[in-house]
Amino acid sequence: MDFTPDFQRILAQNAKRRGQAVPLYLLAPSGFSMEAQRNERALARLIDAGFYVMNPQVVTRRYQRFAGHDDERLADLRALLAMTVAELPKIVLSVRGGYGAMRLLDGLTADEWRALATKLAARGTLVVGFSDLTAIELALLAHGGLPTVAGVMLSGDVGAPVPNAFTMQHFVDLCQGVSLDVRIDTPQPHVVHGANTAITGTLWGGNLTVLSALVGTPYLPQIDGGILLLEDVGEQPYRLERMLQTLRLSGVLARQQALLLGQFSMGKLTDAYAQDYDLAAVVAYLHAQTGLPIYTDFPFGHVPSRVSVPLGVTLTLTAVQGGAAGYRAQCAPYFGLQDEAFAERLDFARLFD
Repeated sequence: MDFTPDFQRILAQNAKRRGQAVPLYLLAPSGFSMEAQRNERALARLIDAGFYVMNPQVVTRRYQRFAGHDDERLADLRALLAMTVAELPKIVLSVRGGYGAMRLLDGLTADEWRALATKLAARGTLVVGFSDLTAIELALLAHGGLPTVAGVMLSGDVGAPVPNAFTMQHFVDLCQGVSLDVRIDTPQPHVVHGANTAITGTLWGGNLTVLSALVGTPYLPQIDGGILLLEDVGEQPYRLERMLQTLRLSGVLARQQALLLGQFSMGKLTDAYAQDYDLAAVVAYLHAQTGLPIYTDFPFGHVPSRVSVPLGVTLTLTAVQGGAAGYRAQCAPYFGLQDEAFAERLDFARLFD
C-alpha cells in the first residue's frame, strides 16, 4: 500500500521508538476510519508522548464499511493471542466504533477468549475503548473475567483537532493509576431517599445496543449483584425502552443491584407520537417495573466530555441525602502504567497539543 508522505514520516518516527517506549497496540474491529488526518494526528501525539505503536497500519484498512475484511480484523485479535505475556502491549486502544465487532466473536473459541483474557491480565494490559468495542470487552469479561476500560478512542478523541481536556485528563489519570471518583450533583428521583445509601458491586456494561444484542449468547457476562452501566447514541426513547425491556425480560436486570445510566445522545430525536414520552419517562417506568435504583447523568457516552471507566472492577455508588443531592461513584484501583518500563519517559502533555 502507498502511504502519504505525512504517514511515512509518522511510521519512521514510530520505528525509532521500538524497544524504547511504552508499547501500544491498535484494535480496529469495527468501522473504517473516515478521516486520515485525525488518525495521523492521533498517532503523532501518541508517539510524541512516549508510546510505540505496534501496528499503525491498521488505520489505513477499509472493506465496505469495515476496517478491513473480517479475517484481517480477527487476525488483530489472534496476533495478541499468539504473543507471550512479555510481548504483549501495555495498552490496547480501539481506533473507532461503528459496527463489526460482533462478526468476530465466534472467530475465537471460548478457550481462546479465556487464554487471551488470562494473558492480558498477567501483563496488566489496559484494553481501552467503547461503543462497538463493547462486544469485545464483554467477551473478555464473560470468558476470562478481564476488566477493561470504557474510555477514549484513537480517531475521535486522541485525533481530535483540539482534544477534550476533561476526557484526555481522565485517560491520563487512568494510566497513572488514579482511581475514578466522580460526584454527580443532579438530584436522583429513582434511588432510595432518606439517609445516605451506598451500593457496592461489580461495574459492567457499555453500549446498550451492543449489550442487548448479546442477550442469549455466550458473550454476555453472567454478573450477579452488579452495577450495570449503559449508554447509547442516536436512538429514540421507545427503542431505548425496547432494549431495556430485553434486559428485564431476560432476567439480566433482576440480577443487578442498580443501573448507572450515562449519556444517551439523541440530538433532536423525539417520539413521533408523544413529546412527553422521553428518556425521563422511560427511566421512571423502568424503575416502577423493576424497583431497581437507577442513577442517571453519569458523565460517559457518545459525548465530548466523559470519564474513562474501568469495567469489571468494584464500584461504590453513594446516594447523597438519599439521592436528593446527587451521588458519588468510586472505583477500586485498576491497572496503571506506574511500573511499566519507560513509563517515566511519558510526556502526557503531548496528548493535549
